[in-house]
Amino acid sequence: MATSEDEHKQKPAEGQDVQMTSDDISQEELQLEQALRHLKLLHIKSRGLRTTIPRMLDTITTGRTPEEVFSTFKTAVTDAQTEIRDFAELYNSEESRKVLEQAQKSREAEPKGIKPWRHKDDPNWFFLDE
Repeated sequence: MATSEDEHKQKPAEGQDVQMTSDDISQEELQLEQALRHLKLLHIKSRGLRTTIPRMLDTITTGRTPEEVFSTFKTAVTDAQTEIRDFAELYNSEESRKVLEQAQKSREAEPKGIKPWRHKDDPNWFFLDE
């Protein structure tokens, strides 16, 4: 049978319990902020891909000679390939997988009350540092 002294040793002090909770919350907030930053970067890169083909086609109309047109188009295609590769690597990264899995778990746990995000509600959405 445990004595009252043993029970006192097993229980954390009130201040410790509150501190642990505060540390847990700040750690969770830090993880959420990092996840949001990662999602924001992913979103910015995906939105940038929308202009990939128009940017490549713009090079065709700006050249004066066929050699210039070909050269600028070739450069634009290479740049587009790099952008697509960068996005694919970011999207398929371990961090993206973890963030998207956490979002799925959160939606399953609380499916109601999730407010859709609107870009007009956040005018600085396209800037990573803001």
